[in-house]
Amino acid sequence: MEKENRHIISNEPDETVLLKYISETASEEERIRVDDWLRDDEDRENVLLQLAAIDHALRTKERIASRNPLDAFSKVKRRIKLSQRKYWINRAYLVAACFLGVLILSTAISYWKQKEIGGETQIVTVQANAGIRTHFNLPDGTVAYLNSGSVLSYPLHYDKKERRVTLTGEAYFKVVHNPEQPFIVSVANDRMRVKVLGTEFNLQSYKNENIVQTTLVCGSVNIETVRKGDIVSNIKLKPSERAVYDISSGSVSIATVNTEYDTAWKEGRLMFKDMPIPQVLKKLSYFYNVRFDVKDSVINTYRFTGTFENKLLSQILDYLKISSQIDYTIKQMTSDDSSGIQNETVILKKMR
Repeated sequence: MEKENRHIISNEPDETVLLKYISETASEEERIRVDDWLRDDEDRENVLLQLAAIDHALRTKERIASRNPLDAFSKVKRRIKLSQRKYWINRAYLVAACFLGVLILSTAISYWKQKEIGGETQIVTVQANAGIRTHFNLPDGTVAYLNSGSVLSYPLHYDKKERRVTLTGEAYFKVVHNPEQPFIVSVANDRMRVKVLGTEFNLQSYKNENIVQTTLVCGSVNIETVRKGDIVSNIKLKPSERAVYDISSGSVSIATVNTEYDTAWKEGRLMFKDMPIPQVLKKLSYFYNVRFDVKDSVINTYRFTGTFENKLLSQILDYLKISSQIDYTIKQMTSDDSSGIQNETVILKKMR
């Protein structure tokens, strides 16, 4: 039986209550509950400080302007100082800019729940915020890089026979070799699996898309297509090969590619070589959390070449404007993002 760690069944405060405590929006009952929780175990103050640091680091400029997470983080530090526990504050500075805190917090809470629940399998879910890329270690030491908005779920303790994870979005894996326990990535509602023993590869499988791309950097992987729980095909990739699986037709095509173009995103770079504009816009959409509205269909017939490292979206759009005569307008978000992830819209037109 699998149980998501985000569901809390004890009296301990969950992540929502802790965030309310940090931002001073908690009720009197919730505040007392968190204070009691902190007094029970001084290690928990470190978790609280890490959460405050994450809250500060992951907010966008718009959120900082309206909600001032830095002030919330400072207030938490002052509250801990009043308790004369300065040691943990110093520790918090070390993680203030580290997005890995998301994983640490999830793992800590999963550990507490597992002691209460017993033998139930705890599932950890890590999501990269829109416009942000992150990486972290899985329980076996495998390193996973997540692209903007991507989600990876994995058990806190692997099954003895396999190391299975589930991905939605895009990820790059550096898998620790273990011939006795294959590493398996399930995507597209388990309609495709990538099975490896130890290797490096990039995998892209976004929700509501019918295409899954697997690019092998080194080692080897097996691409398994699945129908109604049964494996219907098994294809082995070689280094520098990319497999494209069409979910609708069930077909798999393989091509030799320059893997750097598919994996540069994890280093903050975008690389395009004679790429059709629709594919360029799709990459930019995922990388910067924006939506494109193409007003002139002729733009979709263009192709684009360029390499960008740690550039603002506007800088790339300016390059498009100069090289391809494409004018653009960025339509800013006008609604509050508290109800979910919002996207800016970029309107593209042919220059007249």
